[in-house]
Amino acid sequence: MKRLLTFLTVSLLAGCASNPTVPENNITPVLTHTGGQSLGDSTSIYWFTSQQNRPVSLADRVMAGDYGDYRTDYRWRDGKLREIKREGRQLDEQQLKPFSLHVRYDTLGNAVFQRYTLGDELIPLGSRQLQQLLEEAEHGTDVVKQQRKDDQSLVQGFWKQGQFYRCADQRPLQVNFTPVLPDYVQQQVQEHQQDGYMAVIGQVRRSTLTAKTLLMLADDQPACLTAPVLLTN
Repeated sequence: MKRLLTFLTVSLLAGCASNPTVPENNITPVLTHTGGQSLGDSTSIYWFTSQQNRPVSLADRVMAGDYGDYRTDYRWRDGKLREIKREGRQLDEQQLKPFSLHVRYDTLGNAVFQRYTLGDELIPLGSRQLQQLLEEAEHGTDVVKQQRKDDQSLVQGFWKQGQFYRCADQRPLQVNFTPVLPDYVQQQVQEHQQDGYMAVIGQVRRSTLTAKTLLMLADDQPACLTAPVLLTN
């Protein structure tokens, strides 16, 4: 049976993130921004690092329900994407199987190294799949840039006895959703307010979180989500 590698394009949370390794440069600041997006049953979380308005790194965590989940580390050099590494689980033949991929690019954007494993099999990546990886890198950076432009970012935290505490500093925040959530979603939020995890795209001003998009609710999330680091210099 012909295997098709499915790269799920989606997005999600942010908050207390560990900063990925970036080039040493004491002249201009290195900026890290977080963001996220939900599309259908899939949610993505992004951590994007830039310097002098050029991308340095992007990390994501993608959760796609029954189709699997994965985390990715993208690295740029001199403004050009040079390496991608991804690990996770993927639905194949009606079961979730572990997979990993690693791609390196030269200065012209050609994939000079690739390795993709699904379960126990080593499978070559096709040109369309390699192109899709590039598109996903661009999509992730575009999502975070647009949310930053809109003064929005990823905020994650935990509900405890009706009070929401932000992951980054354990600061208590009053939460307002704009636009107002549908009744059935409001009910889900209320069910997690005694003890639960929540991630949103929104804006924090003083002690108020204005949430624009609800990304994730969970009652079994052990800790704040952090940026995966799969690549080293």
